[in-house]
Amino acid sequence: MKKTRFLSALLAALMLVAPLASCANGDDPVETGDKVTNDTNSEEDTGVHDDLPSSLDYDKAKITIISRDLEGWTRGEISVDGITSEPVNDAIFERNRMVESRLNITFNSILDPDAGSGTVPSKVAKAVKAGTNEYDIMAACAYTTAPESLKGTFANLRNTEYLDFDKPYWTQGYNEAMEYDGMQFSATGSMLLSIYRFAFVTVFNKDLFTNANQPFLYDTVEEGAWTLDKQISLVPLFHKDNGNGIQDETGDTYGFISSRLISTDAYWSSCQVDIVTKNTDGELVLVFDSGKLYDVAEKVLQLYYGTDDGTYSMPSKAGDAEQADIRKMFSNNLGAMATLRIMELENSEMRNMESEYGVIPMPKFDEKQDGYYTLLHDQFTVVAVPTTVKGERLDMVSAVLEALSSVSYKIVKPAYYEETLRTKIAKDPQSAQMMDIITEGIFIDAGIIYTDAFDSFQNGLRDIVGNKNNDAVSRFKTKLVIAEKGLKRKIVGMFEKIASQQPQ
Repeated sequence: MKKTRFLSALLAALMLVAPLASCANGDDPVETGDKVTNDTNSEEDTGVHDDLPSSLDYDKAKITIISRDLEGWTRGEISVDGITSEPVNDAIFERNRMVESRLNITFNSILDPDAGSGTVPSKVAKAVKAGTNEYDIMAACAYTTAPESLKGTFANLRNTEYLDFDKPYWTQGYNEAMEYDGMQFSATGSMLLSIYRFAFVTVFNKDLFTNANQPFLYDTVEEGAWTLDKQISLVPLFHKDNGNGIQDETGDTYGFISSRLISTDAYWSSCQVDIVTKNTDGELVLVFDSGKLYDVAEKVLQLYYGTDDGTYSMPSKAGDAEQADIRKMFSNNLGAMATLRIMELENSEMRNMESEYGVIPMPKFDEKQDGYYTLLHDQFTVVAVPTTVKGERLDMVSAVLEALSSVSYKIVKPAYYEETLRTKIAKDPQSAQMMDIITEGIFIDAGIIYTDAFDSFQNGLRDIVGNKNNDAVSRFKTKLVIAEKGLKRKIVGMFEKIASQQPQ
C-alpha cells in the first residue's frame, strides 16, 4: 500500500538553502551556505513559485480570517501583533505584510479565544446558515472541520480560480486523503505550522542513557532497528523505585513515560495500521486489518505493563493536558524516554532542562517495516472557505490562500524548521537529522481525520491499553460494521449529495 510522505518535497528544497545547523540560541547567527545571517525574513529562492498573475489588485479589499486562538497550540499561527525579533513570529508578520502589499488587500484577523476544537467551525456554520458574509477564510481543527465540511458549509477548493494543489506548499498527503471525485473542502500546508508542531516523537534523556551505559539511539534509528521490541527491552534498564514499592510521579525514575490516551494514537501510523485509503479508481475504501492491530496492541501492552513497572502511564486529563504532565516529569529527569508532541518541546521546561535530551521518531512495528511514520494529532489546523464566499470574491480568496502558502513556504517554514525544529529543539546535529526523518514520515489517514463518521474508530486502541486487555479482534468486529456504514453514508454519501446540489 502506498504511503504518502507529504513533506519530502519541502524538505528537499529546504536542504538546498539551509544546511545542518548546530546548537544555537535565538540571538546567534544561523549559517546558511557560505554566508552568516540573522535575517530569517528574507524571501529565499526555493525554486518554487506560485503562478498568480502579477496584475492582481483587489483595491484594499478586507479579508476576514477566523481562527482558533489557543495559547501553546495555535496562537500566532495565522497572525501576530508585530515584530519581536523572534524569527518565526517575525516571518509570520512579514508574510502577512507581503501578501497584503502584493494583492492590495488588508487582513482582518478574528482570534477566537474559546479553547474548544469545534467552536470555530460552529460559528462559521451558523453564519453560513444565516446567509451572512462574516468570514472569508476559516482556520480550524482538522477533525472538527472534516464532518462540518460534509454538511455543505464550505466551498469546493478544487473549483476555484487560483489554488494549485500540485504545488509543494500544499500538503499532498492531506490533499490525497481529503479529495474525493474532484471535491475538497479543506486544505493545509506551509501557512500552518501545526503540520510540524502536532507530530508525535520520542525523546530520550542523554544523561540517563549514559549512566546506564546505553548508546544514544540515533544509530539504532539509522539502522532501521528502532522498533517497539527495542524500546521494550530498554525500559527496565532505567527503572529505579524510591523504596515505597509503588509507582509515583515524584520519587521513581522510569524507563518510559507516556499515557493511555492520545499518546497511543501515534501507533496507528508509526506501526502502519491503516484505516482508510483510496483504491486505484480513487474510491475511499476501508482497509483496516484487526489482526495487524492485535499484533501491535500486544507489543504496546508489553511496553506499558510488561516491564516490571518501568513504564509510567500518565492518568488521562481533559484537553489532552496529560501531555504537559509527561513533559514536566520528563524534564525533571524522571524518565529515560517519553512520547510527546513536538509542540511540547518548545516549552521552557524542556528548553531549561538540566540534562540534554535527544529527539527520534516513534518506533516502528518491526525491522521489516519500510520506514518511520509519524502521526499528526488530529487537532492540527486546516483552512476552509465558507460557501457564502462566491463568484469573484471566491476567486480573490483563492488568490489570498495561494499567496499565503507560497510565501510561507519561502520564509515561515525555513524560519520554524531551522530556528525551532533544528536549533532550539534539536540540541545536536543528530537530533536535527532525526527531525528530517520525523517530518518526512508524517502520514495522513482519512479514517482518523473523519473520526466522527467512524464512531471514533481509533479510540479502540486507547481502550485496549487503558483496559490492559487485547480484545482487538472482537472489539473491532463491531466497529468495522459501523465504520463501513459510516464510510458509505456519512462520507461518500455526503460527498455525492453535495455533488448533486452543485449547478451543472
